[in-house]
Amino acid sequence: MAAFRAVVLRGRDSGRDGPISWTAKDLCRIVEQRQKVGYSETGMLKILKSLDLSRQKTRPVHPEADPRAQADFKKKAAA
Repeated sequence: MAAFRAVVLRGRDSGRDGPISWTAKDLCRIVEQRQKVGYSETGMLKILKSLDLSRQKTRPVHPEADPRAQADFKKKAAA
């Protein structure tokens, strides 16, 4: 389980695995290839939860986002 957790935390290798983040289906495939054990997507999500990992992804940042304008807005909103 520790080795699997390390794989998940390391993330995908864009050259080998593609440029997107892990999905439960991807993790099921990896476990089946490496450990010869099959899991359903629901089972994989339970395993992730037992390892204190979340299936949530970070929210993407818009390419035209202005960090300075956001900071100014937060200051005005807090006042």
